Amino acid sequence: MTFPGLDRIEALARNLDGWQRELSSRMGEIEDSRAEGVSDSGLVRVTAAADGTIVSSEVNARAMRLDSYTLAEEFTAAATRAQEAASARVRELIGEVMGGTPGGSRTDGH
Repeated sequence: MTFPGLDRIEALARNLDGWQRELSSRMGEIEDSRAEGVSDSGLVRVTAAADGTIVSSEVNARAMRLDSYTLAEEFTAAATRAQEAASARVRELIGEVMGGTPGGSRTDGH
């Protein structure tokens, strides 16, 4: 007796194994990825790691002329942008793995 869906289940299992291997091989790239965010004025730059952790910040000397409230807003904006960009980069990298079948060919025929 054969089961019509069995072939599809086996193919899916093979794809999952391949995706897992490819994702594992790219974890270093994902973990090492960084993204930068810049405030509206350009006076504050923040870099975030893939997990959203702020790893560095740079404050232009001209920013010292700002009041503390405005400087805090500048830093918050730059940090938020850096974290959003880091998150988008991780989604992009994972999408590259999941969007294609193992070995690099896409499942949609492209």
